[in-house]
Order: sequence, then C-alpha cells, then structure tokens
Amino acid sequence: METDTIKTFISYSHDTEDHKRLVLSFANQLRKQGIDCNLDQYVESPELGWIKWMEDELESSRYVLIICSEGYHEKWNNNESCSGRGVKWEGAIISEEIYEQAGRNNKFIPVILGDSNIRFIPKVLRKYTHYDVLSDDRYNKLYRRLTQQPSIAKPKLGKVIPFPAERVSAGFKAQTILHPETSPKSNVKQTSKGNNNVQVGIVAGDFNIKGACNVKVERLPVIGTIGANPLLKQAIVERFNKLGEEREKRHAKNAYTVMYNKFKTDFEIKNNKWTVIWDWPESTANVIIEYLDSKFKNTIAGRITGAIETGTLVPSKGHLYAREKQLLLQIGLDISHPTVKESLERYFGVNSHTKLSRMQHWQWNLYLERYIENLINE
Repeated sequence: METDTIKTFISYSHDTEDHKRLVLSFANQLRKQGIDCNLDQYVESPELGWIKWMEDELESSRYVLIICSEGYHEKWNNNESCSGRGVKWEGAIISEEIYEQAGRNNKFIPVILGDSNIRFIPKVLRKYTHYDVLSDDRYNKLYRRLTQQPSIAKPKLGKVIPFPAERVSAGFKAQTILHPETSPKSNVKQTSKGNNNVQVGIVAGDFNIKGACNVKVERLPVIGTIGANPLLKQAIVERFNKLGEEREKRHAKNAYTVMYNKFKTDFEIKNNKWTVIWDWPESTANVIIEYLDSKFKNTIAGRITGAIETGTLVPSKGHLYAREKQLLLQIGLDISHPTVKESLERYFGVNSHTKLSRMQHWQWNLYLERYIENLINE
C-alpha cells in the first residue's frame, strides 16, 4: 500500500449545480479515505491566478482524475459555443503530455458519473481504463489503483527447479522413427524423469507416458479464453459461490450439486465437468454471468435485494439497522446519542429504535436520508 501522500487533482466542467455538488462529494470521499484530493471548489481565489494554479496542480499531482461529462467533452473539443476556458486549457495540457510520452499514461484517469457518460470520454483517453465511481465496485477499483492495492496479488517468485543432466551415449545407433499416419497401431513411447510436481515432454501422435510415479499434467489456458482472464474467472466463481450459498440455506448440502448439474444441462455440457467453460472464448463470459445473476435473483436473498432496489418492499430489520448506523455516521452521531433518542421520542413516541416497528424504522431511515440530502444541498 502507498504510504506517501497521494496528491490528486480533479479536472471537471461546471455543467450544473447538481453536477458540481456530486463532484465535490466524490472529492470529499477521497479525502476522508486518505487521498490528498484537490479541486477548484476548495479554493476561493488563488494568489497567482487560476491559470497558474491549474497548471501547478496538473504538474504536481501524481494522478489527475478527469470527470467526463457532456459539458466537459464539448469544451475539450473546443466547441466555440461553450464557455469555460479552464477545461479547454487543461485538455490541451493533458493531450500534449500524453503525446510527449508516446501514449504512455498512468497519470490521467478518465472517470464517469454513471454509464451513460461513457460516450463523453475524450478520444485521447478512450484507450485507458475508466471508472464509474457511482458504482461501489468500480469506485473501489479506482481506490485500489490510487493506493497501489491490486485486487489480485502477484505471487512471489519461486526458485527454479533443477533437473538432472541427461546422459549421452558415446556411440551412434540408427533409429527407426514410426509415423502415426503410416503405422496406426504404433505408439510413441516415452520414459520420463522428475517428481510429483513436474513432468515435461513433447510428443506427437498417439503416446503413452510411463513413470515410477503418477504423472501430473497441467495445461495452461489458451490466450483469449475465460480461463486466461483471472478477473472474468473470479467473477464467475464468486457468482457460483453466492448462488450456491443461498440455495444451500434451503436445500441443504446437495444444493451445489443440483446447481452445477442444472448449469451443465442449460449450457449443453452434461458429459463434461462444468469447468470446461474455462476453455470457452472470453466473449461467452457475459452470457454466463447474466445467467448466474438471473438465477440469484430468483433466490430469497436476490428477490429481497431486487425489491429493495425498486422500492417495492420494506427492507428487513437487519438492513434497516445497518442503514441507520451508516446514515447517522455521516452526521457524526451514533444510535445511542441523546439527540437520536429525542428525535425518536418526538416523531414516534419511543426513545429507542428497538421499539420501532419495521415500517416506522423504515420511515426513520427515509427521514435521515432527506435530512442529509438537505445538508448537502445547503
């Protein structure tokens, strides 16, 4: 993990007041989590003027987060009808620096606020990884990048395994090579040396491998397959585990077997292990992920999550308690604070959230959300 100050600058366009508040909230969140993030809203009037201040921020920052919106895109492309010379100037500096580095770029990071803004990423930045920070998962990925905390750690380099030298006969003896196409019943025979960890050989045609121990053969995944992409592979495995765990709660230990058998039936791989999908092209991964997500939505946990997201169901008590704690933390209070007790007494006639009905507890959370929203908008 990075231990030095991670100086970061946000480049964005003042599209609307709501957009400015959203960008400010994003910057505040980064600062709360140890990122020395800066943007123009923190500065009233720079001593040397805005142009010099902006140039210094771009030059001195380790990372520049570029909030790609419609207004930013138009100003970047020098649309004459757009005001806002700051974005045009910043865009010119960023483009020039990437050009001077021959396209190498780890500093300028495109960020979007919702997937609908992906089309507004400037052309010079489109080939680099972008992050939709309105998604918790993608925000976490950006935070991992800024703090040098990869989600998949590279294993330490092991020691090279020494192999014994082959003995070479001093004499020469002619050998007859049997070709499989001319001798269909013949086999290419090979004796192998090694241990239980590694056996190495290059053979063609039909072959037998004989050794003093059980031979273990490990085949590396082909480039372009799901198995060769650890992130895709992890995404699928996590979905299988999540689905299996939820079904196991109702169907006991055979839930996993039923789940995998159903998967193999639906994808017509009954006679194979389900892991045969690691040999499939990466392009098939989305179909598999959508399939597993749809199956999870049919579980009890999935239906509850979906209902909460659409607002058609009052959340469970556990969800309500967790949400209340999160909301109170944003305004510097905890559940046992006197102010909280006074508010509960005023609105619901009780002095503890444990005495609230589930419907009242839900209404209390909605009240807290509106209260925090009003504080932000002030």
